[in-house]
Amino acid sequence: MKNLKKFILPLLIFFFIFSPTIALAQMQATAPATTQAFLSQRKQEIIRSHFNRVTRRLEAAVNRLYLLISRIESRVAKIEAVDESLDTELIKADIASAKEKLDQATIQLGNVKTKMEEVIDSETPKEDFVEVREMVSEIRENLIGVHQILVKVIGDIKGLRVGE
Repeated sequence: MKNLKKFILPLLIFFFIFSPTIALAQMQATAPATTQAFLSQRKQEIIRSHFNRVTRRLEAAVNRLYLLISRIESRVAKIEAVDESLDTELIKADIASAKEKLDQATIQLGNVKTKMEEVIDSETPKEDFVEVREMVSEIRENLIGVHQILVKVIGDIKGLRVGE
């Protein structure tokens, strides 16, 4: 029994002295992996928030253009009500093409949102992000095209000289 106490006591002392060291070594071995995972998760959050800001701005631009189209259509209807002899077919055709482009931009915006989620979760997001960037620039170009059409339509409406 005495020999057993002499054996167990040093074993327990050894265990209590070195167990924090062993646990610390295990934590240090796993720390870089958890740090990398944390940084990776943080990068994903930053990318998501940036992309959400971009999509919010694009959606706001789409909504403003839809509002402008509805106001222009209302104005054309008032012009036709005042003077039915005016030819507004060209203006209506331009408005229809602007609506069509704007609808395409809205569909593309939805596609970009789904593609971006795929890119964030993919193994190679940097390479896949190039496609998303191209899609966003295409949407932007469509919105600029719609705006140019609407500017032309407004100029055509002013050319009708209603009220003089």
